[in-house]
Amino acid sequence: MKSFSHLLTSLLAVLLCTACSNDQKAIEEAAYGYLDALGNYHVSDARPFATTQTCDVTLNFLDTLMTHTDPQVYAKNIPAEITINEVTMTSDTTATVAFHKSTPSTQQDGTVDVVRVDGKWLVDQVIDIPAPLRSMTAPGHNSGPRTFSDEELSQMRENDNH
Repeated sequence: MKSFSHLLTSLLAVLLCTACSNDQKAIEEAAYGYLDALGNYHVSDARPFATTQTCDVTLNFLDTLMTHTDPQVYAKNIPAEITINEVTMTSDTTATVAFHKSTPSTQQDGTVDVVRVDGKWLVDQVIDIPAPLRSMTAPGHNSGPRTFSDEELSQMRENDNH
């Protein structure tokens, strides 16, 4: 009976380690897919790795921003190389992923949150869009050039400093 108990305990430990390993791999794949797509300015390629809210807020805003940005502005940051440094499980449905991004002109360390939604690990990164820029992503927005008042620019700078 004692050996059966040890066998059962060992089997459970192996199953738990396998589940943790599978989660770790899925979390890393979601974070890498999202970060690599954004790091190389392919916003639409990040969508399969992101939560609905991240797509609706962050990625829609970045898509709009990209339509107003001259590609020469970000060309010096391509290609981006993403390295996943560490995955920290904060619960059985949430994790934080530490990463390093390297481009020809910059080095950046950061983290992204990853959550399990319907059994799938997805990046949950909703950005706080400054009020003057929110109208750019509103339905029916004219995608033409947008100029900002001195007051709007001042508010964006102030928000950026907090």
